[in-house]
Amino acid sequence: MVLLLKSIVRMRTYQLSRQKNIRDLGGLPGLNGKHIKYGRLFRGGALHRVNEEDVPILESFHLTDVVDFRGDDEFFGQPDYHLPGVIYHNFPAIQEKVNKEDIKQDDGNLIWFVREGVKGHDHMIKQYENLIIDEKSQIAYRNFFKVLMKEGAVTYYHCSQGKDRAGLASYFIETILGVDYEIIKEDYLLSNVAMKERVERIFENIKYKKFYNPTYHQSLLDVFSAKLEYLEAAIKVIDERYGGTINYIKNILCVDIDKFRKMYLE
Repeated sequence: MVLLLKSIVRMRTYQLSRQKNIRDLGGLPGLNGKHIKYGRLFRGGALHRVNEEDVPILESFHLTDVVDFRGDDEFFGQPDYHLPGVIYHNFPAIQEKVNKEDIKQDDGNLIWFVREGVKGHDHMIKQYENLIIDEKSQIAYRNFFKVLMKEGAVTYYHCSQGKDRAGLASYFIETILGVDYEIIKEDYLLSNVAMKERVERIFENIKYKKFYNPTYHQSLLDVFSAKLEYLEAAIKVIDERYGGTINYIKNILCVDIDKFRKMYLE
């Protein structure tokens, strides 16, 4: 299913049977009156529950590469559906703590938050900060941009839900290409709309498990949500430690910004 947003931007979004949080960055307005090219940069969640009806949609992207930001347990426990001829890369941006039995379930590794009583909001703030300063995360995003810089690359990049690790990747891309921050925020928060049905289903499933405690509901909601304060926590670290996002992208992620703009703007 393809939707065309009727907001300040015209962005194509796609819905698979079990993955609703997919969109093409094409159409976003960038530098000097230009727009991001359609059909080159796709963001989303994991592709481990693809069925026969979903395959034609994925094939229509004409992908050359898929970049998976998930950690080892997520990557091996819930492997992506593989399209013939597409190169798959695993660049773990952060290693989530998971239970090997939990990872087999639709609830995924986030069951762990219920069991351990993790404060979801605090966890997410710390995670976003770590995505900026952790050397392994920096290497992951550096390798990601190497894939994007390949001539003719058409890339689908994702994490588990498509909102955090992939969301930060989108922030980097959109900042390079000169997308206004108000529009960047709109794209970031769109994950909440795309994921609404899935989040409701997961909450309903977890509610009946013997370890569930209603007092953890808000913590889980914080983990499942895209919140501007998470993104802004990352930006604050970037500004304070690295002198701004463009400096971070140039000096830490080693991106040739001028070349990237020539490749992805029209």
